[in-house]
Amino acid sequence: MVTVRKRKMARSSVRKNTKRVKDKQKKVKLIPHPVMAAHWDKKLSWRTNYERFGLQARLGKHISSPAKPSSKSNVNKIKEASPIVKPETIANETDPEKIPLGEARLIRDPETNEVVEIIYGKMEPEVEEPEKPAIPIIEDLLKYNEEHAQPAKRKTLNQMDCHLLAKLDKKYGDDYEKMKWDQNLNPFFLSVGQLKKKLEIWRAMEK
Repeated sequence: MVTVRKRKMARSSVRKNTKRVKDKQKKVKLIPHPVMAAHWDKKLSWRTNYERFGLQARLGKHISSPAKPSSKSNVNKIKEASPIVKPETIANETDPEKIPLGEARLIRDPETNEVVEIIYGKMEPEVEEPEKPAIPIIEDLLKYNEEHAQPAKRKTLNQMDCHLLAKLDKKYGDDYEKMKWDQNLNPFFLSVGQLKKKLEIWRAMEK
């Protein structure tokens, strides 16, 4: 048999407090930029989509991000990218542009075997260019923002401020120091800088 308390609870408009997490969570649908929405792949993650566009998914050094290559790995990449030149290939080479950077060729006197000249190499290693994004949309984003940019909102003043500023301008002109001490026309004790800003807005409105 149902108790009176159970009947009252059934008629109550208060929701039953369950332990299910789904009742408390609401899935928020991210709505990206219109240009991004046209190329957005729902099957991929948020971070992967941003990487495809050539954008940074998150900003801030304290946020977890993929590990950056160390300076040692950069040196290794340069070494791998540089062409392998054997010593015998540059034994008779005198053009510095064909000798790798960081190496040199010693020219000796055939009779005395003394070093007569040192030719330092100037051939720089070829470094691979960074990978281009699959869908470069940065230019499209900038173009869209320029086309849909709203004009700057013009600042306005209320009727009471306009009335007091008109009297201050008529009485003192550009003498803001005297305006500051006028208790009748400056009841809120505005500073010189605040009076200047308000008068600039008022004069722009009067034009």
